[in-house]
Amino acid sequence: MRRPAVRLARLLLLALLGVSMSANAAWAHKPGDTLKVKATAYAGHQQTYTGVKTRHGICAVDPDVIPLGTRFRVPGYGTCLAADIGGAVKGAFIDIWVKSDRAAGRWGVRTVTIRFL
Repeated sequence: MRRPAVRLARLLLLALLGVSMSANAAWAHKPGDTLKVKATAYAGHQQTYTGVKTRHGICAVDPDVIPLGTRFRVPGYGTCLAADIGGAVKGAFIDIWVKSDRAAGRWGVRTVTIRFL
Protein backbone atom coordinates (compact mmCIF):
# COMPACT_ATOMS: atom_id res chain seq x y z
CA MET A 1 0.00 0.00 0.00
CA ARG A 2 1.20 3.45 -0.85
CA ARG A 3 -0.68 5.32 1.88
CA PRO A 4 1.54 4.34 4.88
CA ALA A 5 4.63 5.38 2.88
CA VAL A 6 3.10 8.77 2.13
CA ARG A 7 2.13 9.21 5.79
CA LEU A 8 5.66 8.30 6.92
CA ALA A 9 7.21 10.71 4.42
CA ARG A 10 4.92 13.51 5.61
CA LEU A 11 5.76 12.87 9.28
CA LEU A 12 9.49 12.80 8.51
CA LEU A 13 9.18 16.08 6.63
CA LEU A 14 7.34 17.66 9.57
CA ALA A 15 10.02 16.45 11.96
CA LEU A 16 12.72 17.94 9.74
CA LEU A 17 10.87 21.25 9.49
CA GLY A 18 10.50 21.37 13.27
CA VAL A 19 14.22 20.88 13.72
CA SER A 20 15.32 23.30 11.02
CA MET A 21 12.92 26.08 12.08
CA SER A 22 13.37 25.79 15.85
CA ALA A 23 15.40 29.01 15.93
CA ASN A 24 12.36 30.93 14.66
CA ALA A 25 10.74 32.81 17.58
CA ALA A 26 7.25 31.60 16.58
CA TRP A 27 8.45 28.03 17.06
CA ALA A 28 10.05 28.63 20.45
CA HIS A 29 7.10 27.69 22.71
CA LYS A 30 8.41 26.24 25.95
CA PRO A 31 6.41 24.23 28.51
CA GLY A 32 4.46 26.68 30.64
CA ASP A 33 4.34 29.41 27.97
CA THR A 34 0.88 30.75 27.21
CA LEU A 35 -0.77 32.16 24.11
CA LYS A 36 -4.14 33.90 23.74
CA VAL A 37 -6.03 32.43 20.77
CA LYS A 38 -9.49 32.33 19.20
CA ALA A 39 -10.85 28.80 19.47
CA THR A 40 -13.57 27.20 17.38
CA ALA A 41 -14.59 23.55 17.06
CA TYR A 42 -15.03 21.10 14.20
CA ALA A 43 -16.57 17.64 13.90
CA GLY A 44 -16.30 14.78 11.49
CA HIS A 45 -14.27 11.63 11.21
CA GLN A 46 -11.42 12.06 8.82
CA GLN A 47 -7.69 11.82 8.61
CA THR A 48 -5.73 14.91 9.61
CA TYR A 49 -2.93 16.61 7.74
CA THR A 50 -0.38 14.61 9.75
CA GLY A 51 -2.16 11.32 9.08
CA VAL A 52 -3.77 10.66 12.47
CA LYS A 53 -7.52 10.19 12.69
CA THR A 54 -9.64 12.87 14.30
CA ARG A 55 -10.57 12.24 17.93
CA HIS A 56 -10.84 14.15 21.20
CA GLY A 57 -7.61 16.02 21.76
CA ILE A 58 -6.80 16.65 18.09
CA CYS A 59 -6.58 20.30 17.09
CA ALA A 60 -5.99 22.24 13.91
CA VAL A 61 -3.50 25.10 14.08
CA ASP A 62 -1.57 27.52 11.91
CA PRO A 63 1.86 25.82 11.86
CA ASP A 64 3.52 29.25 11.51
CA VAL A 65 2.25 30.03 15.04
CA ILE A 66 2.02 26.59 16.70
CA PRO A 67 4.21 23.85 15.23
CA LEU A 68 2.54 20.57 14.30
CA GLY A 69 3.21 18.00 17.02
CA THR A 70 2.96 20.57 19.84
CA ARG A 71 0.88 19.68 22.90
CA PHE A 72 -1.06 22.32 24.80
CA ARG A 73 -3.96 22.64 27.26
CA VAL A 74 -7.17 24.40 26.26
CA PRO A 75 -9.40 25.69 29.11
CA GLY A 76 -12.80 24.00 28.97
CA TYR A 77 -11.57 21.26 26.61
CA GLY A 78 -8.39 19.57 27.83
CA THR A 79 -5.11 18.60 26.25
CA CYS A 80 -4.63 19.09 22.51
CA LEU A 81 -2.17 17.77 19.97
CA ALA A 82 -1.54 20.12 17.04
CA ALA A 83 -2.05 17.53 14.29
CA ASP A 84 -4.15 19.27 11.68
CA ILE A 85 -4.23 22.47 9.62
CA GLY A 86 -7.10 24.19 7.90
CA GLY A 87 -7.67 26.86 5.30
CA ALA A 88 -9.40 29.12 7.82
CA VAL A 89 -6.93 28.45 10.63
CA LYS A 90 -4.59 31.44 10.33
CA GLY A 91 -2.63 33.25 13.02
CA ALA A 92 -3.47 32.89 16.71
CA PHE A 93 -6.42 30.61 16.02
CA ILE A 94 -7.12 26.95 16.89
CA ASP A 95 -9.87 24.54 15.88
CA ILE A 96 -10.59 21.75 18.40
CA TRP A 97 -12.16 18.43 17.41
CA VAL A 98 -15.52 17.52 18.99
CA LYS A 99 -17.88 14.56 18.44
CA SER A 100 -20.71 16.33 16.64
CA ASP A 101 -21.80 19.45 14.80
CA ARG A 102 -24.09 20.14 17.74
CA ALA A 103 -21.14 20.09 20.16
CA ALA A 104 -19.24 22.39 17.79
CA GLY A 105 -22.18 24.80 17.85
CA ARG A 106 -22.25 24.73 21.65
CA TRP A 107 -18.53 25.53 21.77
CA GLY A 108 -18.99 28.50 19.41
CA VAL A 109 -16.09 30.93 19.16
CA ARG A 110 -14.12 31.57 22.33
CA THR A 111 -11.04 33.52 23.20
CA VAL A 112 -8.89 31.32 25.43
CA THR A 113 -5.38 31.31 26.80
CA ILE A 114 -3.67 28.03 26.00
CA ARG A 115 -0.72 26.67 27.99
CA PHE A 116 2.03 24.73 26.24
CA LEU A 117 3.03 21.38 27.71
